[in-house]
Amino acid sequence: MKIGIVGAGIGGLTLAALLREQQHEVHIFEQQAAIKEVGAGIGIGGNVIDKLGDRDLTKGIKNIGHVLQTTRMLDAQGNVLSEVPFDKNTTNLTVLRQTLVDTIASYVTDDMLHFNHEVTSVEGSETMARLHFREQASQTFDLVVGADGIHSAVRQAVYPKAKVQYQGYTCFRGVVSDLPELGHVADEYWGAKGRFGIVPLLNGGAYWFAAINAKENDLHYKRFNKPYLQAYFNQYPEPVRRVLDQQPETEILHHDIYDMKPLNTFVYQQRVVLLGDAAHATTPNMGQGAGQAMEDAIVLANVIDKYDTLAAALKRYDKLRVKHTAKVIKRSRKIGRIAQKQGRISMSVRNRVALKLPVWLVSRQLKFLYKAKSE
Repeated sequence: MKIGIVGAGIGGLTLAALLREQQHEVHIFEQQAAIKEVGAGIGIGGNVIDKLGDRDLTKGIKNIGHVLQTTRMLDAQGNVLSEVPFDKNTTNLTVLRQTLVDTIASYVTDDMLHFNHEVTSVEGSETMARLHFREQASQTFDLVVGADGIHSAVRQAVYPKAKVQYQGYTCFRGVVSDLPELGHVADEYWGAKGRFGIVPLLNGGAYWFAAINAKENDLHYKRFNKPYLQAYFNQYPEPVRRVLDQQPETEILHHDIYDMKPLNTFVYQQRVVLLGDAAHATTPNMGQGAGQAMEDAIVLANVIDKYDTLAAALKRYDKLRVKHTAKVIKRSRKIGRIAQKQGRISMSVRNRVALKLPVWLVSRQLKFLYKAKSE
């Protein structure tokens, strides 16, 4: 088949790499002038690594990833509220977002990539799908895949009623080096001023994030640079202060946090399908944003390879991914609301509950991620 993928991000590139293995004619359209991801570090869960199987791409990702063994929740004084080890039978990795994108991109060829292509609309029918661009001639395909992120032009064209929802907090992110003592443990501090997470990376690096309750597009927090963040979190434990001390002043990212109202389908106009954040943007609280985009790509490639007709393949893709990703959205949203509590009483109750929860019960909340089928 001739397949057009809109968006050269993690999901789109993963799909392109897998479809290339199946000998399809694949074209990736990216509105930017180069492959560039905006972000710090991300996690790739064992659920993704398992579904990728023994492909060369799996080996490539493992080579750039740092193994994460445990995640801890602490209060603003550094007292451990919860410590949850990952299943030893799974491989959970952390990696720089740009490094992951570059690695996946190495599994596609230059002739598959088309930069400076801004999609203006898309239309599908029983026999074909057509992409229209702002500056280039329209092109037709057997299948068009919208992998163009939370503000997807493809989704807007096929389902303009989709709702992106602000979740009440804003997030700062960065990357630092020379923190080998972190080992294989990710820490997240919960306090009245917000959450601060520190996650180890390969070769002693780390990425961090700070989530603060705020109004949407809050001008007060748009002014926050390194000195502001240092002052804001100056009463948090030493590891937080050290990370901010080491953070370069000009490389702090800042974004408000959104997710989507779950969609009822990812398939539109018979030959247009959504993938990743275009289909199911979620908050980062479960560390599953990139992973779910990659799972979409794996499942879509698998069903295209398995089923005799495109209609049957897309029907199966919809069945496997819509309900599962809706659960991720809702679960991640709930975690965020719990973690972002600020009231003294509500924080005290939350922390006492976290202290009493058995590890097996906390771990069980993630079991559904591993039960999702890949074809």
